[in-house]
Amino acid sequence: MRRRWRGGKPYGWGLALCAIGACSGALRVPQEPPVSATACTLLQAPSIVADTTTITFDALGATREQCALTLAAEGLRPWPLASSEPWTVHLTLTPTEALVRRLDRERARNAIDAGSPLLATEDPDLTAYAATRADLEVSPLPWDRTYLRLSPRSGASLGGAAGPDAVRADARPADAPPCEVPPTTLELDAVSSARVVYDGSDRTARELAERTVALVERSDATAVGLTAAELDVALHAGNELAYVISVPRASYCDALLALAQRAPWMSPHSIIPLIDTRAHAIAPRAPRP
Repeated sequence: MRRRWRGGKPYGWGLALCAIGACSGALRVPQEPPVSATACTLLQAPSIVADTTTITFDALGATREQCALTLAAEGLRPWPLASSEPWTVHLTLTPTEALVRRLDRERARNAIDAGSPLLATEDPDLTAYAATRADLEVSPLPWDRTYLRLSPRSGASLGGAAGPDAVRADARPADAPPCEVPPTTLELDAVSSARVVYDGSDRTARELAERTVALVERSDATAVGLTAAELDVALHAGNELAYVISVPRASYCDALLALAQRAPWMSPHSIIPLIDTRAHAIAPRAPRP
């Protein structure tokens, strides 16, 4: 069945970018308008095996390169295997598919040095390095993920909300639309754990959780990364001090409703949108006419 891509991973799959001037002198990443995600049609949800997957898609109103980069960033971030390094993937295009391989920082830089890479990354250092190359184009992809802080107990003293300065990613304050989230009648115990939990495969979620711990008014608070299965159990139980969760921006309200099914204690007052994030594309620069 053909599925219109709407800017986030279908349920089940699964930088503030240091200003380039600050990272590398006077360099600036060109801020070209990103391709519209609705210009791309995903034909089959990818199945990830270790560090590799394949995206099958149609490019309707954009180039195949643009669609492949956009779909990879929106559907494969974070990669569902824990990594302490920033998310970077290399894409190889065929007439109908894109082979996507996750790269560590060293292999990504080697790919750039080898010439003609097609990469999507949230690594500010890699983006800054690619911007020094006259043969490469660096451009932002759509803002595609929103990070939330969920608190099961409205009276918890969590301090201020973590913002873009907490992460090494291209981030801005969350621009979340108003959504109707049904109130809950579920009552939780007054005492919670001291944990701020997050998806252990999501580097940005970890950084937000660590900042939340620094702001919270509890000396015993700690940030703990969980597997996907462990996070589902923790969300359902509602026993943690707070949760840092990411959802797709383009289907934000639907994602909140789906999240409420996983966290039956969730109410409108328990949701604090923190930041939006996006990746960047690194591609060969088109020859000038």
